[in-house]
Amino acid sequence: MSNHFSFPRRTFLTPANKLIVLAVLSVLLLVLDNHYSGVSKGKKYAALVLYPMQWVSNKPVRLYEYINSLFQAQDYLLNENKRLTSENARLKMEARQISLQSRELSELKTLAQLQELGLNSSTTAEVVSSGEDPLASDHLIINKGSQAGVVTGDAVVDENGLMGQITESQHLSSKISLITDNHIVIPVMVERTGVRTLVYGGGGTLSLRYFPTDADLQPDDVLLTSGLDSVYPVGIPVARVMQTSRNAGTPYYKVVLQPSAALHASKYVLVLPQKEQAVGIASDVVVPNSSASSAP
Repeated sequence: MSNHFSFPRRTFLTPANKLIVLAVLSVLLLVLDNHYSGVSKGKKYAALVLYPMQWVSNKPVRLYEYINSLFQAQDYLLNENKRLTSENARLKMEARQISLQSRELSELKTLAQLQELGLNSSTTAEVVSSGEDPLASDHLIINKGSQAGVVTGDAVVDENGLMGQITESQHLSSKISLITDNHIVIPVMVERTGVRTLVYGGGGTLSLRYFPTDADLQPDDVLLTSGLDSVYPVGIPVARVMQTSRNAGTPYYKVVLQPSAALHASKYVLVLPQKEQAVGIASDVVVPNSSASSAP
């Protein structure tokens, strides 16, 4: 039986020795590089041989940077798209509001000009309700009533023409029956020729029932109020002739009319007093002056 004894092995290249060897080699290479051109050539060849390894080792880093920048750019574009979409929606809403305000301002300016042209006793009102069916109803509600001097029978116009007539007057509001209502009949005349006739409302439209074929009537003719009644002042646009044809077996035209006023679109209207009411208002102003002038 033999006993085996193991002795610890001593390694020459300890970390300290490795450091010394590498330092000596570095100094030796520096000296050789400064004094011998062959070392420089060797460095070039070594760099050429090692370049593919360097190129391959850099690719993962470049790929990571590329992917990272791609995600950052995508996040930026998504956030910018959200911001621009929100900004675009806000600007569209503001544009619509400005457009509506401009339209309302235009209506008010036109109504103010009508008042300056001799309708000083008229009343400006705002449409506050269009009934249960805004597109089919023949009635509107305005925010002026008997407190503002609005009475039943007064005519109502917008910036484009005749809208209808006051049929109910409350203290703070009034009801308008549009010219397309079944009970509305309007004395009119053709602006181009002066021929007088009647326009009837009904079924949401206007009709010219008894216009003789021997009279002159053409498309695009405008029908104005003739002023033959005490309700509608003379010269207000009522409708435009869109189409004319002869009814077989009758001496009257078959006419298609389009209302001049924006019956379901106008927000502001002008209430015109009836002739008797206007005369009464004028007499209240004139009588005191006349009595004063006759006083001794």
